[in-house]
Parts: sequence; C-alpha cells; structure tokens
Amino acid sequence: MVITGSILLIEPGSEQQVRQDLKGFPEVTYHVQSSEGTELVVNLEAEDQGALEVLCSRLKADIPDIVEVAHVYINFEEEIKKIRTSKVDSETLFKPEYDSQSSHTEH
Repeated sequence: MVITGSILLIEPGSEQQVRQDLKGFPEVTYHVQSSEGTELVVNLEAEDQGALEVLCSRLKADIPDIVEVAHVYINFEEEIKKIRTSKVDSETLFKPEYDSQSSHTEH
C-alpha cells in the first residue's frame, strides 16, 4: 500500500464542486482547503506506485478543475517490506513509468 499526503491545486472558485466530485473516489480522503480555496489537502491510497499514478491521472481527467496533484509525502513502508521479503523486485522502483523524472541510469 502506498499512502500520500498531497495537495490538489484547483481552479479558483471550484472548491465545492471538486470536494463533491472527490466523494466518487474512495481512495481519496479530504482534510482541509486553503484560505484562498485553490489548494485542497488530501490523502491518497493506492496498492502500489503504478496504481498511484493511475489514480492521479484519473483524478485530473475526471475532475477538470484539478490543475495538478502535488505529493508532499509518500509512505512506501509496505512496499519496502515487500522488497525485503522478495515479494517485489527492487528494480521495479526504477522503471520509467514509475519515476518519470528519474535521472537513474544505473541500478
């Protein structure tokens, strides 16, 4: 399981609609909005890094007022345990589809 603390950057004036639309995503827990109403603090839960990327893409596609999803922290604790017990290949973490901004050239 991957759990994030994230900020949803949204269009000004859309906070009520976005909060309503988020109810259709059980993987998202809403916490608070900024005083300007252009940032929402949420937790996202996904099975793994790939599922997290799919969730973020779905959020942006299904809720057009979401401009960007910015992760403040990501908890990979369970993923680390899987690697240590050989249930997940550690090379998976360096695949480009999981880390599009990675500069890793060697593993």
